[in-house]
Amino acid sequence: MNLTLVLDLALSAHPERVAVTCAGQSVTYGELDHLVRGVAARLVADGNRAVVHVGPSSPALPVALFAAARAGVPFVPLNYRLSRDQLEALVAEQPDSLVVNVGDDLEAWAGDADLAPDMPTDEDLVAVLLYTSGTTAAPKAAVLRHRHLMAYLFGTVEFGAAAPDEAALVTVPPYHVAGVTNLVSNLYAGRRVVYLEAFDPASWVETVRREAITQAMVVPTMLARLVE
Repeated sequence: MNLTLVLDLALSAHPERVAVTCAGQSVTYGELDHLVRGVAARLVADGNRAVVHVGPSSPALPVALFAAARAGVPFVPLNYRLSRDQLEALVAEQPDSLVVNVGDDLEAWAGDADLAPDMPTDEDLVAVLLYTSGTTAAPKAAVLRHRHLMAYLFGTVEFGAAAPDEAALVTVPPYHVAGVTNLVSNLYAGRRVVYLEAFDPASWVETVRREAITQAMVVPTMLARLVE
């Protein structure tokens, strides 16, 4: 099993449903799949060996994740709060990678979607490399393979279980394991994912009201600030 299957199944069930919303920008499952295929085609054509994501969550995040999966290369979300030297050192560990920054025009560097590669069949391929915080030593990469993520997904989420009006507000950063699992599980369920780029209690509550949020995940410190 490959993460590409998540998007393929969601696309077949509801291509016109909005998949991701962030800062007033929304992308449907159909649009997301088209971007993913185009970027995957470019990755293969350019011989990229990884996709490195630097920055907070945005519509670029699912595109980068699923394009990497379709191209059969690792997705590497980095802690954008690290120092410049630390980030440069981590990027250097992924030679020949495509580096995605928030604000990048994804369509500008996407290739021909019709030339997208078929979904890889090797479930032992590395899906995601998550680096540790590096507070006590140099950051080290934890390896998540496609079979790990798909086993988690099939064991915890029912496909297409979300109602059309359900929306999940996500504030955890993309370089945390919850940022990855939250994204794939909500898309697999068919739930719209709404990203808040930076956590602020007032903005969080305003977003919940404006976007009619039905689900949200916060860490204890965030919850304490929201209650206050």
